[in-house]
Amino acid sequence: MTLPAQSGAVDQAAPAATRSAQSPAPHPPDNPTLIALIAAAALFMEILDATIISPAIPQMAASFGTTPVAVSTGISSYLITVAIFIPASAWLSDRFGARNVFACAIAVFTIASVLCGLAETLTQFTAARVLQGIGGAMMSPVGRIEVMRRTHPTQLLRMIAFVTWPGLSALVIGPPLGGLLTTYLSWRWIFYINVPIGILGIVLVLTFFDRHRPSARRRFDALGFVLTGGALGALIFGIESVSRNESLVVALGIVGLGLVLGFLAVRHAQRHPAPLLSLAPFKIPSFSIGTLWGGGLFRLSSNGTMFILPIMFQVGFGMTAFASGLLIGAYLAGDLGIKVVANRIVRTFGFRNTLIGGTLFVAIASAPLLVIDPQTPLWILVPLLVVVGASRSIQFTALNSLVFADLRPDQISSASALNSMSFQVCAGIGVGLAALVLALSAAARGAADAPLTMFDFRVGLGFTLTVVTVAALAYIRLSPHTGSHVTGHRLPKKDN
Repeated sequence: MTLPAQSGAVDQAAPAATRSAQSPAPHPPDNPTLIALIAAAALFMEILDATIISPAIPQMAASFGTTPVAVSTGISSYLITVAIFIPASAWLSDRFGARNVFACAIAVFTIASVLCGLAETLTQFTAARVLQGIGGAMMSPVGRIEVMRRTHPTQLLRMIAFVTWPGLSALVIGPPLGGLLTTYLSWRWIFYINVPIGILGIVLVLTFFDRHRPSARRRFDALGFVLTGGALGALIFGIESVSRNESLVVALGIVGLGLVLGFLAVRHAQRHPAPLLSLAPFKIPSFSIGTLWGGGLFRLSSNGTMFILPIMFQVGFGMTAFASGLLIGAYLAGDLGIKVVANRIVRTFGFRNTLIGGTLFVAIASAPLLVIDPQTPLWILVPLLVVVGASRSIQFTALNSLVFADLRPDQISSASALNSMSFQVCAGIGVGLAALVLALSAAARGAADAPLTMFDFRVGLGFTLTVVTVAALAYIRLSPHTGSHVTGHRLPKKDN
């Protein structure tokens, strides 16, 4: 349930479509649509893996002899690993060629999926998820870059659609399929189904991707990679240590270490002549607000909510994994269904109005989640989940366009990696904080080792609701004219 498995993750394809001025595109192949569909297949596998796991969390916890909250370690370990290795994906693609890196990434992801299914302990599962995260970090970003390098500017929107829509369908298919496999077979099959998809993907990549390698090469910024990765890993691990009822002093110490390493990583990037990632895009308000402040908080809230809901439906409502998966599918169906008109909404109201008004609407639409219970009829629950999912989808659509609206062509490469990394980090922190809030709520009741109750779930959802409300405040700093050249939105003329 790496939520970014939500539309935010899928929409990452759109920013990557903008071509960097530093990387001239080679001649397009005879069939660029086929290349896009191959990249889409990899994205589908990655998103399916992210969404299919959510209904299986309670059963996985039982298999590992632990709690559903503890399983968040295996989930966040994937997210943080992806975040750590995404910055290296562009360098590896340039150094070894997109064809080789993409094929190896699919192979690593597929092998790691098998290891996830074979895991007997949470430690083994977490290690396999880390390996899977390495493959995921190199898979979709490199595939998207390869597509856009071979796409004429007039065909970008068409190619983006080919890449993203299969991933969006995985959002809806994943939870019900995960629940079905978990209920009637075993949770292990949610990972085994990646094997045939992965094998087919490798064959297609090796057959249809060319052997082109960019001629320009730059040295790998190893120190920047270590500092960035250490900072991100320490932050996520420290937050999760608290949710696992480990020493508060140790957990805060790990978080502190992450902050120190993060400071050193930023300082290194500012001084290095060719850093792994340039931080220049953060000087642009639309990028910093869309990536960190408003966008970061919104993604954190969304992923925290998606972690809590399937556990609440099974533990709190007493549903089967399949029934829980169907409800999460309704949530994500709203996400998918609204995509047809999401761009039109952004064009009509502009970035600032869409993000401020839309985020407040998300908060209002999500508020009823605080009062639902096992007696809530499905005719109320299902439409509620659809509306919440749809409202969040519009925000993700706006955010993933906003962050690239005001960038120069030479900033696109670093900005794309920074945005993807921020998405994964916020997803990991969102899961970690949601697990932490659930654990603290149970501890406050004096029942840290007892099953979670509806009270705990309401506390957790209340936390995510507060975060999404605060996110709306960040968008006030945007100018009403921000990104108008992208959306075509024009403010009404004032009468003289």
